[in-house]
Amino acid sequence: MWCEKMFPLYDENRRKSLPFVTWTLIIINALVFWWELNHGTMELQELFYNYGEIPALVMQGKQLHTIITSMFLHADLWHIVGNMVYLFVFGDNVEDRFGHTKFLFLYLAFGIVGGLTHSVVAVMFGGIDAIVPAIGASGAVSGILAAYVLFFPNARIISIVPSFYFIRIAPVPAWIFIGFWFILQLLYSGTMTAVAYMAHIGGFITGFVISTIFKATTTSRPSVSTTWTTKPRAADYCLYCGKPLPDNAVYCPICGSRRSR
Repeated sequence: MWCEKMFPLYDENRRKSLPFVTWTLIIINALVFWWELNHGTMELQELFYNYGEIPALVMQGKQLHTIITSMFLHADLWHIVGNMVYLFVFGDNVEDRFGHTKFLFLYLAFGIVGGLTHSVVAVMFGGIDAIVPAIGASGAVSGILAAYVLFFPNARIISIVPSFYFIRIAPVPAWIFIGFWFILQLLYSGTMTAVAYMAHIGGFITGFVISTIFKATTTSRPSVSTTWTTKPRAADYCLYCGKPLPDNAVYCPICGSRRSR
């Protein structure tokens, strides 16, 4: 499936602040993975069982710390590269929108809910998934994707897009890229696989719900800074997508970003 092979490189979506929380999370994950590489096979397996999230134990109220520690462990190079590239591409604008502190807490919340969703489903249906440690930042990153597509649905994601036997670089609207990604998570969630797709789904839904509430409350909140002159000005352009803004608009109708005076 062509959409399964799409991979983001960067987005054409400006930000107003430095995403130092996003960069810090990427650095921490990279350092932890480097630490993993210094362990032998048996030591690494023990590490995963001590700090990875084992659904059967978590649902019994045991090793609850692993709900968080598992978010910073990764199985192999492709696992961490995939998660960190997605966080790098989509995290900065979401951090810009929420603010640094709130973004950090929400990132952890998305990961926690995603992990708990996987544990609940794994124990409910039984099988080997209930006793195998789940690791990775995918649940947290999934929540970031949900926030991004809600805030910036029309932002262009420059992606690697396979086309028959060729690979090309092309811009893909965020709602298409992330929409197809989420559909794949739903389709694969019922298959026998080593990937915890329910963690992705749980994190994504949590991110979408929280972002929807945040967007609704900030849009309806009155402020003296949202009073605009009715006369069009040449500077009335969105700082994110660069599109012209209509008179008296507080938020850009194209990407949903807040207008700048």
